[in-house]
Amino acid sequence: MLFLYVAVGIFGGYIYWKIVESAGIFRDRSDPTKIRGGGLVLLPVILWYLFRGSGNVYTILAYVVLAVGVMGLLDDYRGVSGYIKAAVSLVSALLLMWSLGWVVPIRFLGYDLYLPFFNEVFWVLFFVGFVNAFNVIDGKDGVLLMTAIVLLSYLYVLTGEVMYLHTAAVAVGLLAWNSPPARLIMGDTGSYVLGIFITSAFILLPNIPVEVKLLALSFPLVDTLTTIVRRLRRGQSIFQADKEHIHHVLYSRFGDRWGLFLIMLINLLSVGLAHLYTMYGQWVMVLGLVWWGILSLVAFSGPKLADTLH
Repeated sequence: MLFLYVAVGIFGGYIYWKIVESAGIFRDRSDPTKIRGGGLVLLPVILWYLFRGSGNVYTILAYVVLAVGVMGLLDDYRGVSGYIKAAVSLVSALLLMWSLGWVVPIRFLGYDLYLPFFNEVFWVLFFVGFVNAFNVIDGKDGVLLMTAIVLLSYLYVLTGEVMYLHTAAVAVGLLAWNSPPARLIMGDTGSYVLGIFITSAFILLPNIPVEVKLLALSFPLVDTLTTIVRRLRRGQSIFQADKEHIHHVLYSRFGDRWGLFLIMLINLLSVGLAHLYTMYGQWVMVLGLVWWGILSLVAFSGPKLADTLH
């Protein structure tokens, strides 16, 4: 069965690439040889499972994913303001929280916390932050898909839900066209659809401590936080693009293929630490803090590397 979904990714990506290329649209603005919007291939698979899911939450989430997918496609076609995308993410978060009845406890260090207003704000920020973090890490060929494959596989381990495994399998197939040198780029269609799907999945795990979720999401978490700090220190807008992210550092120093391998390794180590936490308890968080420190050092070496390359 998994091979069928991998084939969907391979052939779906090929068909999308050929149709769009012949139409002469969705060409990447920085590299016209690449086609944007490859995340559209993932959208029907995710929607199929969400609309089949039981409960109001999955239905609301399906419409949110559909709306954000359309916004991402529009952004890949002609561009959408970062403020508009942030606003859409915020509205999506509010809809998700509304569908959950605004009651989502925070399990932290063995305690279930529920503080009126604080919990709602925390999960809205969690949602908006990580949805946009997936957009931030989509800066080099294969990075977004490789991260999604690892995280979706881990979500399958945690939940046993086949929709995560099958979506990961489609992503594996798409990686044939998205790995460096990519012919097909996931674009904002892919980053926002995968971002909402994966972020929502982690929020919908009430029995999993928030530390485990943050450890599993270490790569987008650290890369986005260090990016915000870097830009604020320079007096720049946090929406201003640059090429000083963790993936840029790794690809520049080790080449595209080895860089992608290291991205896979970073995500595997992150979910490995998360799983160790579930098995052995809170002391693993010490290793997690060390891991975040290592990733931060790599991230902050980006400006120095950029100066060297220039």
